[in-house]
Amino acid sequence: MERLSVDTNTPFKIFIMVIVVLLVGVFGINAAMASKRSDMAWQEISKGAMLIDVRTAQEFKAGHLKNAINMPLSTLSKSANPIDRNTPIVVYCRSGSRASHAKRELYDMGFVNVYNGGGLEEMQASEP
Repeated sequence: MERLSVDTNTPFKIFIMVIVVLLVGVFGINAAMASKRSDMAWQEISKGAMLIDVRTAQEFKAGHLKNAINMPLSTLSKSANPIDRNTPIVVYCRSGSRASHAKRELYDMGFVNVYNGGGLEEMQASEP
């Protein structure tokens, strides 16, 4: 008589497959959102928005977007102070995280048209 073998790893395999599907979905959504924000940033730049790179001077020197001005996040409040508060501004960094902080800081300073372009590679990938 032949014995039926039960795979005791089946629940674990199902769990791993569910995790993989969820991760793919989350990263797919994040990529779409990232593309949307950088596309919007390029639209604002084409209308004349000021482009500010909030990475460090070293990072900026290693490569940056054309016409970008370097204002590291650590000195942003001082560097941006002379700029007219109605000037449209697009900020970007390496990943979008510092740009998010910069956007909040500029809003707190009274700037009204500030856009987070995300990260450098993201902006380069969607450049028209």
